[in-house]
This record gives sequence, C-alpha cells and structure tokens, in this order.
Amino acid sequence: MNPRIPGGEGRSIDSVRRVDGFTRRPPAPLPTAHPTASPALRATPRQVHRRRQQKRRQWLRWSVLAVSGLVLVIGLFLGIEVVLAANRVIAKAGKGAPALDGKITASTLKGEGDGRINILVLGIGGYGHSGSDLSDTMMVISIDPKTKDVAMLSIPRDLYVKIPGYGYGKINAANADGGPALAEQVVSGILNLPIHYYIQVDFSGFKQAVDAVGGVDINVATTLYDKMYPCDVGYGICPYYQPAGQIHMNGEAALKYSRCRHDQPVGDCGDDTGRAARQQQVIAALRQKALSAGTLTNPLKIAGLVNAVGDHVKTDLQLNDIEQLALIIKDVDPSKVVNAVPQFTGPNAILMPESNAAGSVLVPRAGEFNYSDLQNLAHSIFVDHYITSENALVQVENGSNAAGLGSTVVTSLKASHYNVLPPINAPSLYAKTEIIDYTGGKKPYTINYLQQRFGVTAVRQTRPANTSTATASPDIVVIMGSDYASAQARSAVSSTP
Repeated sequence: MNPRIPGGEGRSIDSVRRVDGFTRRPPAPLPTAHPTASPALRATPRQVHRRRQQKRRQWLRWSVLAVSGLVLVIGLFLGIEVVLAANRVIAKAGKGAPALDGKITASTLKGEGDGRINILVLGIGGYGHSGSDLSDTMMVISIDPKTKDVAMLSIPRDLYVKIPGYGYGKINAANADGGPALAEQVVSGILNLPIHYYIQVDFSGFKQAVDAVGGVDINVATTLYDKMYPCDVGYGICPYYQPAGQIHMNGEAALKYSRCRHDQPVGDCGDDTGRAARQQQVIAALRQKALSAGTLTNPLKIAGLVNAVGDHVKTDLQLNDIEQLALIIKDVDPSKVVNAVPQFTGPNAILMPESNAAGSVLVPRAGEFNYSDLQNLAHSIFVDHYITSENALVQVENGSNAAGLGSTVVTSLKASHYNVLPPINAPSLYAKTEIIDYTGGKKPYTINYLQQRFGVTAVRQTRPANTSTATASPDIVVIMGSDYASAQARSAVSSTP
C-alpha cells in the first residue's frame, strides 16, 4: 500500500519525482480534461462556446490593435513626407484669392474674375533640359468655388508680349527672366484678369506624378507623328509616333503626348494649338486619376505623388489653400470642364504668326499688343457669377469723338457676361467718363466692377421715366468720355516697340 503524501491531494508517493535532488510533483490535471472526471466538473457546450467566443474576441482585439498600429505608422510616414515636401514646394504666400476664403463683399473684389480662383500653371523643362526655365506650357485654370465650374485657357508660349524690365519677347521667357511672379504679372496683364496663384512643375515631376497614380487613360483621336520631336536628353532629334485609340500612358508617354507639337510638313501634331489641347486633356485625366478611390487609399501612390511634388514643383498655394481646393475640386464634374485654346488659323483665329527679332512669334490679329480678343475669350469662359446673378441692365453711351468706341465697349462687356443694351450716342460730348446708378446701390457687384474697369466713381440718381416702349429702362448707364478714348489710344501707342 502506497503511503500518502501530506498535502499531496490524495496522490501516492509513486507520483513524486526527484529532479536534481529536489522533489517535484506533476501539476494536477484540470477536472474538465480528465476522462474520469465527474459529470459535475465537465464543461457544458454553452461554456465551451463562451470560451471560444472569448478567444475570438481577444484575437479580434489584437488584430484591430495591429492594424491600427500599422495605419498609425503609415500615417506618420506620409505625414513626414508631406511636411518635408511642403517645405520644398510651398513658396511665400502671394496675393491669394478672396473666393477661396469665402469672405467676399463687393468692395473686396478688384475686377471681373476676382470672384473665381485663377491659377497659372507653368510647365518647364527643368534640370538637364535646354532652356530649363522657359515655360514650355502656360495655362490658366479658373475655378468657381460656389458653382464648382472649371475652365482652362492655354497661353501660346510664342505669344509676343512686353515683359516689364526685360523688353519684348516671347511670353515663355517671363518665367526665365523673373520667375513665376513675373509670369503671373504678364499673364494677368494680357488677359485683364487677376492671377491668384501659380504652380510650376518640371518634366520630371510631371512624369513621376503620372507614374505615381498608375498612369492615365487617354483617348488619342488621331495618329500623331512628329519628325522633329526633341530627345529627352541632349539636343538631338528623336521622332515621335503615337497610334490612335484608347491608350493607357505612363509618365514618359504622357509627357511626349503633351509635348508633341510640329505640324506639316514634318509632323501632324497640330502645332501649338493641338499641343495645348492635349495638355489640357492630360491634366484632366491626371486630376481624375489622382482623386479616384484607388489612389487616395493607396499609401504607395500617395507617397509617390508627394515625392514627385516635393522634388519638382513650386507653388505659392499654402497648405490650407491646397486643402480647401481639394474639397472644391473633388465635386467638379469632368464632363462640364470648359477648355479653350486661342486659334491662329482658320476663321476663328484671334492670333497670327509673324517673324521679328524674337524669332517666330504669335501676335494678335487686332494689332500688335492689342489683346482685346484674347481678353474677351478669357472672360467668356471664366464666368463671374457675381455679374450674372445680379443681371443688371447696362446702357453704354458714346460721349466721345472716337467712332465705334461704344460698340467696342459693349463687345467687351458682353464677353464678360454683362447684360448690355445696344450702344447709343450720348446727347452731347463728355470730357470725362461717367457711371450713373439708377438702382440705389442694389447692384453692388456690378457697380464695383464697372468702377474698377473705367476708373470712375458711380453717381446715384433717380431713375427717369421710360418714355420708350421698345426698350427697357437701364439699371446702370456708362457714358464714355473723351478721357477714356484718349487713354485707349495712349495705351496702344505705348505698347509699340
């Protein structure tokens, strides 16, 4: 008979083992695990199910913690990437856009188009390319934050302009001469529009951005061939050929598609007109891809975009500006984006080719340095809804000796979406231009814009009785004086080299 071990829970001395001179007892088996355990100690099916649920919940908690940690690490990594990129990308804040802040009154707007967000996009060759700072691409993208409408206007790089402080030359030299700020000044002057921000990107940055989002899908309408396409490296010629069709393009292919420009007899890319249209097409495709769910949820693509921006882009948009713009742009309907390219061939041409000391250039058909047609085109697509919403009826009267001045002013106002009656002659000559407000200040935005345009202060008067049943009574009357006619003539003369 085996003796019992005190405190041994009924186990015999045979169950004791000696290890290294110390007495060891094996642990007692769990009641539920012993096959001879009494029914009262066995786990019920409900208890087993509950224990399994507890283990599953514990596994889920650990999984959530692991995923959360991973997300935190990725977020921290991307946050560092964004901060570092922002330090390289963002320049000193510029003028800014009142429309982006949302704090707009009639007095804060400085002219037609100031109620929108106007951004100048400059594409340059960058390091390793000839003329690295010449703006191979110039485009104004205008956004209305209220209506979410977007319009893009390309500026031909060969447009002949006056560059303040540097004389006369092609507009693409403005960025090389004085940087984006000078380019903004020149573009603002020829379009008669405020430019609120700029974005400058080089070829490498463009290619990296396209690659970072996984490429873009482009519908190539016709086969393209450019026998004189420049090589990416050096100064040689590398002919470009692109068949028509729906093409998925990487960064390098998208850049070549955007830069192809030579027309007959050495190519069929449509010269600057065709190239500008393709650039707008690629930018629209890149925007759509960058805002797609596949990109926004892919950390690698986001990091790639940030790195591309950080190394090859400069802008005076600040971080809060970029955040607000992203919220606006995501709601834009791509099918409603308006694209315009100034024509220099055909019946709708507003520019024409010319050769001078600057080489082969484009000049306005209306006359050298007369950009009225280009301004009308810009204002016609960059709709200022502060004008259209008030819909004030405007009458223009020619009170000067300049024949046709009234018609010229009416054409310009209509292009900016004013509601304008046909011009008439004033009953007498006026030495100075006048604006008469018959609304009692009820059309403040229209009045403010007209004051800015003509440089005079409106005078409120009681609306006269309308004796004519053929025409409506105007809300505002603009009487063109001899001072305005003289100023227009001096401006034309001063712009001549």
